[in-house]
Amino acid sequence: MNQVVLITGAATGLGRATALKLAEQSYRLALVDFNEEAGLQTTEEVKNKGAEAIFIKADVSNEDDVKLYVKRTEETFGRIDYFHNNAGIMIPFRMIHEYSADEYDRLMNINVKGAFLGIKYVIEVMLKNGGGTIINTVSSNSYKPTAYNGIYSASKHALAGMTKSIGQDYQDVNVYAVGVAPNTMQTNIAANASTTFTPEIGAKIGATTGPNIAATAEEIADAVIFAMNNGKVLTGSIINCAGGQIYN
Repeated sequence: MNQVVLITGAATGLGRATALKLAEQSYRLALVDFNEEAGLQTTEEVKNKGAEAIFIKADVSNEDDVKLYVKRTEETFGRIDYFHNNAGIMIPFRMIHEYSADEYDRLMNINVKGAFLGIKYVIEVMLKNGGGTIINTVSSNSYKPTAYNGIYSASKHALAGMTKSIGQDYQDVNVYAVGVAPNTMQTNIAANASTTFTPEIGAKIGATTGPNIAATAEEIADAVIFAMNNGKVLTGSIINCAGGQIYN
C-alpha cells in the first residue's frame, strides 16, 4: 500500500483509532498532534503493526506549524492521498453570553481556522498529484446544537459548510471532501466541557437532544475509512453517525 494518510489530532481518541486501523491496512501515515508524548506513543503502536509512519508535533491553529506538517509529510512520502482533518476541542458548557472572547477565539482558532489551514495547504499538494480525499470530523452539532454548547456548534456548522463547498468546487479536479458527524463518542474531547456540568444543564441537554447510541472511537473510525474509500460518490456530504439522533 503506497497511499498516504495525514491525520491531525492523532494522539488520542478518534484520530488514534483511525491511525491504528489504517496501520493494519498498510497505509503510510503522517500523524499530527500538539500532545507530543501521546502522539509518539500512537506512532510507535502504528509502527508495531508494520506501517510506515512519522509524527509531527504541531499547533493546528498556527499557520507555520500547518505548513510544516504538510511539508514534512510531502517530503517523507511524496504525496498526500487522504487527509483526516480531525483536530478539535470543546469548551465548558455555558450559555453563549457567558463565554469569554478568549474562549471563543481559542475554540474557533482550532476548530475552524485550524481546519481551514489544513485544507488550504493539503489541497495544494493533492492538486499536484492528481487529487485526493479530505475527511472532516464534524459533529451532530453541525445539524442541531446540544444545549449550552452554542460556540462549539457554530464551529462545526462552519466545518460542515467548508466540506460542502469543497464537494461543490473541486470535484472536477478530483479533490473530494466528506464530513463524519458523531454525537456521543467515548473519547476525552468532552472532558473539558463537562467541568461546568450541573444537573440543570444535564436536564436541558436531555430535553433538547434526541435519544442516541454512544459510539466508540473505533466504530467512528470505521465510518472515516468508509468515507475515505468512497470520497468520489460521497463528496460534499456529511455522514450522520449520531446513533439514531437524526436531524436532516
